[in-house]
Amino acid sequence: MDWYIKRSIDLLLAVVGLVLAAPLMGLIAIAVRLDSPGRVIFSQERLGQHGRVFRMHKFRKFPDTWGDRGAGVTVSGDARMTRLGHFLERSKFDELPQLWNILKGEMSFVGPRPETLRFRDLFQGEFRRVHDFLPGIFGPNQVAFRNEALMYPPDRDPETFYREALFPQKARQDIAYFSRSTAFSDLLWIVRGTWHSVVGAVDWRRQARLRGPIFLVDLLAVQLAWIAANVMRFDGLPSGIHWEVWLTGLWLMPLVILPVIAIGGSYQGAVRHYAVGDLLRLVRSSIAGWTLAFLVLLAFFERNAALGLLPAGLLLAVAMSAGVRVLQRERVRSAQRRSRRGGRARLAIYGAGHRGAALAALLEHGFPRAQVVGFLDDHVSAQRVSGHRVLGAERDLDTVQAVHEISEIWMTFDPDKRKNERLRNWAVKHGVKIVVLPVLEPFFSLTERRRVAPAPGFQLKPAPSSGRLETGAG
Repeated sequence: MDWYIKRSIDLLLAVVGLVLAAPLMGLIAIAVRLDSPGRVIFSQERLGQHGRVFRMHKFRKFPDTWGDRGAGVTVSGDARMTRLGHFLERSKFDELPQLWNILKGEMSFVGPRPETLRFRDLFQGEFRRVHDFLPGIFGPNQVAFRNEALMYPPDRDPETFYREALFPQKARQDIAYFSRSTAFSDLLWIVRGTWHSVVGAVDWRRQARLRGPIFLVDLLAVQLAWIAANVMRFDGLPSGIHWEVWLTGLWLMPLVILPVIAIGGSYQGAVRHYAVGDLLRLVRSSIAGWTLAFLVLLAFFERNAALGLLPAGLLLAVAMSAGVRVLQRERVRSAQRRSRRGGRARLAIYGAGHRGAALAALLEHGFPRAQVVGFLDDHVSAQRVSGHRVLGAERDLDTVQAVHEISEIWMTFDPDKRKNERLRNWAVKHGVKIVVLPVLEPFFSLTERRRVAPAPGFQLKPAPSSGRLETGAG
């Protein structure tokens, strides 16, 4: 391609791009500064044409004090990124300042991505030819590797993987294309690159697989709730002016409500782990969505809409959406329980406070062989804690053992000397293992009594086969 044609296209598009993108860049600059202290623009030395070093500019995604620590590549969910940095990385808006690099002639709109000095040693042998071309923003690799951050295996060093697997692919593809590129093909890559930058901000296949079913549930719930609210309000399908309100609401309510629910974070967690916090997010986002949708309906479409439709539709939609999530969670958990093989340890948790409730949830949902029979507690009078029965106190141990055949007692507190002696003797007599959580490392170092030695009789000792630590009673 003639250099003058390529440079003319770059200058024209860079000037137009800077003018059009100036308002957006101003907003991003303000957001970056508000999100974390420091510079707005991150400038880094990169390898340009013929290996010359230049400073490439981006909107800052990492804390300004981070420096060059960590891997030389960015992976999905990189812990170094700021809150806004995650958005900039996915949207590629962090690349906008490179329009200035293009204007200065250090980069082109279409060209290989400029590497950091950290990877200078990779440009050996056949890969030297990559430096024959002016680096750019768009190109075949920028489309093929649009979601490069998602390509790094979780069990490999990301920089090593980039050096051994990704860089050779990218270098060969750059050499193959730019050796025969034309002005027309470059323009096509600019169009394709812009399109993929926008559309590729979301992994649509993954989202459809993970979130699609529950999104359809919410869509159906909103539709049914709107229909049911109208039927209840008018004792059947509405007529007259209310018929028009009903028809408008059929398409308007989902169009407004579902995006608000998504923004509210109701599609972030897996349904199998659905909990109270997820329910609260669903309720909050549903209230905001239904209120906004009804205001839009009244302001722009139908001022005669009955106000009673709002609370009725909201309650019905939340009930249906939350109900399906809970049922799906229980269905998955039931299937997991049925698939478990082998004997199960029947556990009683001694201590029905916050620590005991958390331990019950961990054992029941995190360890397939653990079956939490219930709680033991000397002071709690409640009948149930976290869905499990309070079986009794120390005085009831014989009865509890006769009824429930417990194999292990997990204690959430370190008993005093007398209680320790009584429990030790009882455990030896009934063949029950007692695990005292606070005296196990690393829990021992986290407890309030971390400088107090464990009670006699509950010594830390390695398990016979695995070497893990546990406590023994007798």
